[in-house]
Amino acid sequence: MVKISFDLCHPAHYLLFRDVLSRSEEIGFEPLIFIMEKDKLKSLLIEDGLNFYIRYNKKNILSRISYYPKDIIQFRELMKKNNVIANFGKMSFLGSIGARTLNKRSIVFDDTDVAKEQIFLFRWAASEIWCPECYNYPLGSKQHFFKGIFQLAYLHPSVFKPDKSIPNSHGLMERGKPIFIRAINYQAVHDWKYRKTRENFGNVLEKLEKDFDIILVPETGIKYPKKWEKYIKLFSPSDYHHILAFSSLYIGSGASTAGEAAVLGVPSIYTNYETRGFILWLEKKWKMINSVLNEKLKIDLIYDILNKPMSFWKNQQKKLIDYCIDVPKLIEKLIRREIKIYQNS
Repeated sequence: MVKISFDLCHPAHYLLFRDVLSRSEEIGFEPLIFIMEKDKLKSLLIEDGLNFYIRYNKKNILSRISYYPKDIIQFRELMKKNNVIANFGKMSFLGSIGARTLNKRSIVFDDTDVAKEQIFLFRWAASEIWCPECYNYPLGSKQHFFKGIFQLAYLHPSVFKPDKSIPNSHGLMERGKPIFIRAINYQAVHDWKYRKTRENFGNVLEKLEKDFDIILVPETGIKYPKKWEKYIKLFSPSDYHHILAFSSLYIGSGASTAGEAAVLGVPSIYTNYETRGFILWLEKKWKMINSVLNEKLKIDLIYDILNKPMSFWKNQQKKLIDYCIDVPKLIEKLIRREIKIYQNS
């Protein structure tokens, strides 16, 4: 069976390919998975019974960059040893460079059009770059567009059914649908301009808890007041989207979660300093997101959104999904195409 590599840096990168990886034998390939060491990413892979290799990365931005040459060499050697026929990844410059040095193809997906430095790294080495139609950065002849967003690759109704028993089992539905809040630590490479930013949701947390259960999900490494611990709920990464799907509102700076909330029919208040193309698309075209910087977040806006009937958001969700293509099928089609290209070469 042919081998295909997957270059993954974030849980959302894995989720993009989760459907095809779960059916790899049926589709006709064996995966070689190369990851940045992140606890939630590792947990998801372990839960799904997948093997993986870890790169030589470190925790802060500068040390991660200094390890890139070793990472590329490590990944290249794994590709060569396993006779990988092609590489897939989201913003995959390590895998793309490794594949190019071996004269192999690399198919890259990207929706982070604000990350110009990372785009520069993978753009020249990739064979193709697939982007949602709302992507705002031109990448030349290698660029291909599709109707949709990457969150549909793992949350499209064809591959994901929200299970209400999961939030119920955590006691999160006792006062109705909870409010889901996510804070990031701005330590991703493309967030370097804001790496000293520290978000504070204290101005709304205490007001909201009077009427709603709060689920606070801080990214690893964030320091927060001890009094916030009561809002932090422990659940497995595989429960994350089931709980988000039965929330009344998402608030936070995580763009992936804002997109996930939208395709699940949950409105969002997006507090990040960087506004990606798919966030603007979900905000302007589908009215599923309100972009407000953390320091300008007001309780009145939150209640304005919460006071809209849930039927409004579900109607917007249906319009969004009906408009978009079946993204899981697109990814499967691209995998099968690479296998065919190899077999015919």
